[in-house]
Amino acid sequence: MKKAILKQGALALAVAFALGGCGESTSSSQGAGFNDSGSGEPTSPTEPTSFDEAALVASLVDNVITPAFTLFHQQAQAQQSAIASYCELEKASVQTSSEQAQTAMLEAQDAWLDAMGAWQQVEMMQMGPLLTNNGELRNRIYSWPAISRCGIDQDVVYHQDGVINNDPERPYDISARTATRRGLFALQHVLFNEQYDHHCSVANDALADWNSRTVLARKVARCEYAVTAAMDVHNSSTELLEKWQGDNGFAAELKSAGQSGSQFESAHSALNHISDAMFYLTEVVKDKKLAEPIGILPNSCGTSACPQDVESLDAKSSLANIKANLLAFEALVVGQRQGEPALVGFDDYLDDEQASATKERMLQGISDTKAAIAAIESDLATALLDNEEQVREVHTQVKAITDELKNDFINELALELPTTSAGDND
Repeated sequence: MKKAILKQGALALAVAFALGGCGESTSSSQGAGFNDSGSGEPTSPTEPTSFDEAALVASLVDNVITPAFTLFHQQAQAQQSAIASYCELEKASVQTSSEQAQTAMLEAQDAWLDAMGAWQQVEMMQMGPLLTNNGELRNRIYSWPAISRCGIDQDVVYHQDGVINNDPERPYDISARTATRRGLFALQHVLFNEQYDHHCSVANDALADWNSRTVLARKVARCEYAVTAAMDVHNSSTELLEKWQGDNGFAAELKSAGQSGSQFESAHSALNHISDAMFYLTEVVKDKKLAEPIGILPNSCGTSACPQDVESLDAKSSLANIKANLLAFEALVVGQRQGEPALVGFDDYLDDEQASATKERMLQGISDTKAAIAAIESDLATALLDNEEQVREVHTQVKAITDELKNDFINELALELPTTSAGDND
């Protein structure tokens, strides 16, 4: 039998993401990471259940998780194509109409939004290859909340120069760069951020003349970097699918739980691995995406509302991210993606365990959260300034779901809490 997996941290970005050759440290207020360290194998139910747990695992893998990973791969490919097309027009805009480049940039931004929307659903499904090596693959694709705008600005120039900080002995290779200098957050920065001066408190040699360059020259450098970064994201999405699918992929590991050679001793253990991922709603959505910017938890502004701490500030898509997270959570609960036929989900397991009331409270909480988000007519950063109570209402509704998740849901199905949520009674 293979060694049983431990619950690894998908957001554990620590010293490994310190920026080399830069006076700037990686910016992250993440505190204890989501799913940081494990407590070993999940326990099996104290009394055998008559519910077909293996069928539930297979249904969630085949009808919810795999389609989400596949969609992200498709959107990453579309993003790569759109950004490449935009950059060609941006580089030619000296001779041709800048309106064409502007239109292409908007199309590239839309492609990023689509890719990010797909990724935000995957965020709720961090398991297997997305947890290996402290979430190394996940972080390559999307490092938030560990970010460094300075590091990205530096890499834009390093990419253009072909070497790191004017050192001919250090050729530029994005695949060797730390997570905060690549991925979806970096693409957001170079596609959406309209502050073209660098974001470093002190410019190194490579950035020395950056702020004096024309806006067009800086946009071209950014878009050229974006082409490479988008290709890198697409490559990582391909790697995710390869590690997930196939006879030796992690999807097969989950579905073969309890069989000889499986790293999961039972289908119940596999279900616990899936349910662990759902606690992203508590550790990240409730706390990092809402409580911190609101000021319920400490943030960059102290304990007051802090718009600069929202997740996707430049793209103004922080609420869309939370919506996508919620859709993925709902899909795992009911066993179906939006618009697809109803299949086996955790809701059926709850019904079988005479816990329909728990199911109904969770589904009502999801509905109430959707309504609270829909009531906000601006982006999240603006809402924090103009309608903070509306944002607090979203937090309240998400907390209602996570309270149910941490208590009745876990207890009724004899599952085990992730280590990071074990002592969380907020």
